[in-house]
Amino acid sequence: MPERRLSDKIIAAHQIACEENKEEIAKLLLEALEHDLSAIGGDDVQEHRKWSEAMEAAFQLHEKTFGNLDTP
Repeated sequence: MPERRLSDKIIAAHQIACEENKEEIAKLLLEALEHDLSAIGGDDVQEHRKWSEAMEAAFQLHEKTFGNLDTP
C-alpha cells in the first residue's frame, strides 16, 4: 500500500536518517511526527487515526540507533 499520509512519509524519512546515522535530522523528523500526530482526533473524520505500529517502531528505532529519545 503506498504511503498516503504525511506521517507515513515522515516515518519513512526517519528510517532513512537512522540508517544514515543522521541523528539531528532524525530528531527533527520525530518532532515533526509528534506535531503531525497532535492533529489526530480533530473534527476532520480523516484525522481520526490510532497510534500505529509504524509510529511506535519509529520511536523504538530512534532509541535503538541513537540510544535516546531526547526530542525537545
